[in-house]
Amino acid sequence: MKYSYIILVLLIMFSLKSYSQTKLEREHRIKKSQFPSLEFEALPLEDAKNLRYYKEVDSSQITYTLRFRKGKMHYHIDFNEKGAIQNTGFGVKEVDIPTDTYSNIYSFLKENFKKIKIKYIQQRYPGSLENVLKNTFQNLILPNNTYKLMLRGKKADKREDFIAIFDAEGNLIKITMALPANYDHVLY
Repeated sequence: MKYSYIILVLLIMFSLKSYSQTKLEREHRIKKSQFPSLEFEALPLEDAKNLRYYKEVDSSQITYTLRFRKGKMHYHIDFNEKGAIQNTGFGVKEVDIPTDTYSNIYSFLKENFKKIKIKYIQQRYPGSLENVLKNTFQNLILPNNTYKLMLRGKKADKREDFIAIFDAEGNLIKITMALPANYDHVLY
């Protein structure tokens, strides 16, 4: 009788663990006609090059991304299904991030991974405020900035791709495992 309570507690703990799911994301390129209708006059795209449209399908939502190059910077603007801006940003290198922030990010990665290879870093401006586009194109460092890292990390003799999001101080907000490339085609 005394072991039945222990067994019951263990069963409840294991059943709660089995209900958790990973958030799977897949991003693919789409045509301009498949992109939601936007007011492109509001976006400063007059001298933008390499306009590309992407659709990211997630388990909970669909996000549309407009990527382009303006000057030497690679920008992205994320929209929801209705065409409202969710966040904006651009690609940066390690030297572009404030020293204290990058040291916090790097110490977290060293603690949790044996080996790290950072594929890209994005400085992001979340929100749909009117001045979010102005802040993005002026490259301002604000307290609500986030940094999104795509990295390959080695844990327990297994390399996997992860997407990590850090706040302006370098504290972890979220880390998820990234899906591998789509191999639906036949390999010969």
